[in-house]
Amino acid sequence: MIIVAEGPTAVGKSRYANTFPPAQLVNETPGNVRPPDDADTDEASRFWVRCNEERWAEVLDREDGQGRAVCDTDPLKLHFAWTLARAGVSPTTDEFVRQLRLTRSAIGRKALGVADLIACVILPEEVLREQRMRDISRRRRNFEVHVRLAEPLREWYSALDFVDPGRVIWEWPDVSRRGDRRERYDLDLFDTWMARLPPL
Repeated sequence: MIIVAEGPTAVGKSRYANTFPPAQLVNETPGNVRPPDDADTDEASRFWVRCNEERWAEVLDREDGQGRAVCDTDPLKLHFAWTLARAGVSPTTDEFVRQLRLTRSAIGRKALGVADLIACVILPEEVLREQRMRDISRRRRNFEVHVRLAEPLREWYSALDFVDPGRVIWEWPDVSRRGDRRERYDLDLFDTWMARLPPL
């Protein structure tokens, strides 16, 4: 089983993910990993989708060895380009459009997939700010940008929840009673999900 902890910055993703055994945990891509400064949109999009594919491979390896993999943020991180555009942070939809094409191809090759259970927790902005202030272990230097992505992130996973009910839940789950595995590489599901999203 593959479980994803998702939500805006300071919501408690890492705290929740770290309640599982370390051997099951797949951490977020480090913040210092980024494409070369001179990369154009196509090169940057390929870079990020390749990073996502590498995480997915790690997820499958953890699941194979442990019976479960728990991801601190979704390896299918196409939502980041979409939420940036949806929130008006990104001036164009170019990066999302390119990553969408590459991601769809990766799903078709089973190099990326949709997790079995996605726990997406969205808290009010004032709560996120309070939790950020209490957590002195992390700088969260892009907090102001990331907090604007909370509502678009809800829209992203609400679209998946509509087309595949039960795959997304809106709280940190007690997974001791959950073991259902879902189809991960269904392009019809993926296309229906993308079509359900609000327009950019």
